[in-house]
Amino acid sequence: MQDTCTDLTGAVARFVSTLNMDDVPAGVKAEARRLLLDSIGCMLSATRTRMAPIVYGMANFLGEGNIASVAGRKVRASLAGALYANGRLGNCMDLDDTFPVGHHFGIAAVVAALALAEVRKATGSQLLQAVIAGYELGGRVASACGPIMRIKDGRLAGFPELYSCSASVVFAAAGAAIKLESQDETVARHTLGIAGSNTPVPVTSMWGETIDLPDSKYADAGWGALTGVFAARSAALGATGLYAIFDGDRNIIKMSGTDRFEPDTLVGGFGSRWMLADITYKPWPACRWIHQPLTALSRAVGKASFDPQQIERVVIATNTMLCTPRFTNPEPRTFCSRQFSIPHAVAMALLGVPVGPAWLAEDNPAVRVLRKKVSIEQWDHGNTFASHIERGQLRNMPARVTILMRDGTRLKAETEFASGDPWVVDTAWGDEQVAEKVRVVSGLSIARANELSDAVLNVEAQPDIESIVSVLRDA
Repeated sequence: MQDTCTDLTGAVARFVSTLNMDDVPAGVKAEARRLLLDSIGCMLSATRTRMAPIVYGMANFLGEGNIASVAGRKVRASLAGALYANGRLGNCMDLDDTFPVGHHFGIAAVVAALALAEVRKATGSQLLQAVIAGYELGGRVASACGPIMRIKDGRLAGFPELYSCSASVVFAAAGAAIKLESQDETVARHTLGIAGSNTPVPVTSMWGETIDLPDSKYADAGWGALTGVFAARSAALGATGLYAIFDGDRNIIKMSGTDRFEPDTLVGGFGSRWMLADITYKPWPACRWIHQPLTALSRAVGKASFDPQQIERVVIATNTMLCTPRFTNPEPRTFCSRQFSIPHAVAMALLGVPVGPAWLAEDNPAVRVLRKKVSIEQWDHGNTFASHIERGQLRNMPARVTILMRDGTRLKAETEFASGDPWVVDTAWGDEQVAEKVRVVSGLSIARANELSDAVLNVEAQPDIESIVSVLRDA
């Protein structure tokens, strides 16, 4: 056995397998409850999108089973089917939480924990413990991978030719499974090795250069969730995995396209540095990096009442990264392209379209007209975001919005953070903000949405999780 200081894989396996709820701060537990609630809301919202029938077809493809609940279906699916379907639904709208390197792995921790807890008839406390373990592992892998950009002297210096957002998703699911499979350090280590060896290839860079973005996205959250649990089940049955998946010159972080791996981002501060403390929530179904401009837009508009047809122009001042074609696209033609188009997001917000599937549906003439009035400009102050990176995580991402009306009125606002960011009081979300989001996006009645929120926000008191998963089947 290697020394603990150099045996990164062993340190990770030990942390996840021995994680005890008594050692988790109250604030971290609260954040995990909010993540669970938010993720379920995203899954339910997606049941009314074009992706739902595709996802349900894939759940059928993965076999019958009547074992685990799937959002939007009355009949339970196989474990594999539920893992894939719920993970895919949760991320397909880009409405799910984001870790501040630009990765979405929270949904994988949640769906893995939900499915396995349902199958094993686990308590609410055991469910929450698995969510925490999964998120913490996913967050550390994401932090080690760092943001999808190259930084030099505090400035954006370009983008890597190779990068992956998949590893954090796979390991988040694996972390949740390690807890619900009650794996010790030795078995957990094999789970990590199998998870790493089955992580999808680094496709994020290629996907990001595409204008008409495909449904496959930067990472398939459903496949990642299935892969992570597959790894844990394989190890539990006696399969062995790469013993040092996080160690050496060819570790999984470097295989994901990262050439600046700092071990501290992966194993530093166990028990004191919590990834859930840095979770960011999304008010709108759009890439997280668009949320700073949208937050500034909402502040500029405030409570003002005006006719969107009287808008002459909307100017978004932001960083170089958001001035690339994927984000400035005024005519997003696909379901995913609309999630990454600033003009589209601005138009939907100004038209007051309810947050949910309608944001990403086929557009109407009013949307097309308003999108053409949105221009995105590079702003020097916006580029200072590169000097605010901590342990691979982005913090401040300045954005400024100016709305010019036909009568000469100017509405203007700027922000350093997005709504849902945890680092300042003005933008941090608590229980009520997440519960309100679920009421808006889930499609549930207000009464049913409130019942779901009460059950999730008091999950540790639940003797089982039927009151939570039943909502998936009832939707």
